[in-house]
Amino acid sequence: MTFKILSLDGGGIRGVLSAILLKQVEDTIREKKGQKLHEYFDLVAGTSTGSILTGGIACQMDAHDMIDIYKTDGTDIFLESIRKQRKWRKLSQAFGSDVLYPHEEGERGLAKVLQQKLVHKTLHRTPKMCEIVQPNILIPAYDVYSRNTTWFCNNHADPGKGLDSNAETWYDNIELWKICTASASAPTFFPPYELPYNADQTLPHIDGGVSCNNPSLVAIAHALLTHKKNGLQLSDIAVLSIGTGNTSRPYEYQDIKEWGALGWIKNLPNIFMNPHAKNSEDICSQILESAGEDHLRLNFDLNEQFKGEPEPGRLRQLLDKPYNKYIAEMKNQQKEVSEDIDNPENCPILIEAAECYLDCGKTYYKEGWVPVREATQQFIESH
Repeated sequence: MTFKILSLDGGGIRGVLSAILLKQVEDTIREKKGQKLHEYFDLVAGTSTGSILTGGIACQMDAHDMIDIYKTDGTDIFLESIRKQRKWRKLSQAFGSDVLYPHEEGERGLAKVLQQKLVHKTLHRTPKMCEIVQPNILIPAYDVYSRNTTWFCNNHADPGKGLDSNAETWYDNIELWKICTASASAPTFFPPYELPYNADQTLPHIDGGVSCNNPSLVAIAHALLTHKKNGLQLSDIAVLSIGTGNTSRPYEYQDIKEWGALGWIKNLPNIFMNPHAKNSEDICSQILESAGEDHLRLNFDLNEQFKGEPEPGRLRQLLDKPYNKYIAEMKNQQKEVSEDIDNPENCPILIEAAECYLDCGKTYYKEGWVPVREATQQFIESH
């Protein structure tokens, strides 16, 4: 029997794009298998905004409700007052942490929203990690004290023995919303988040995307380790991986040579978020294909940036105005999709782009380019 993994990337407010694609997956699972997301997948792994979706699945939420977190509560996570301050370079230099989005500000802030929204359907409250039975979940966050990525999970393993259902760890009794807050605390956007370690000590954590923005590889490693006793092999694993849209803005030498420290800090997410995800995508695909198993990646470039077709040995010229090719194909409108990860006002166009991608996009699957909905259906019917 195939061990099915769902992997969910980081990307801030662009998680609404992932949630739209996840709804298509959910609809297909219900139609073909008569199951819900938490029943179909054996392991769900999510980083940063992907941890929020992972938490939603662990709480048995429908994808529609997860979409609403971004549409309705995004303004309570990325506060407009903070976002306006962040636009002013001098203010950012002068006030430092005062222009980070808060974890809590009254009833608003990332932590407060997740505390309110990640409520388990049967427990009727936010669960502790040890209380989540189905599915197995994996949420990476980076421990800046120990300088180590913590793989928060609800099934533990002894590296030499495999799965141990009686194993205990320091975070078993920590609430899910706190772990998701830690995983989503992206540097330059949020302060680090403290998690209780023992009676009088805490561990500061930041966004899991620092080490694995696409958690597919760590999910495979975790599955093999925790199910070693059950004889799980690489050839038994299938991965469905969902991104938050590729940032595609090109930077020329003249653009970046004058950035300085503040310029690099401002552009860190733009520059460094995609390489993690793309490397994991490529390696995961090669590993699974070599083992004869499935890897389906649902993701797309947010914008077209270049004129014409690629030519060997020549750089293409930049377009005067970038645009999303899926919206252009479906609606004959050239709209640019903002690549910001902290602006809730972008939700409508992110949703529009994701829906158009589902309608006319293709993804590489099983040695060929296949329409997205067809590829999703093939994956689910096969497993």
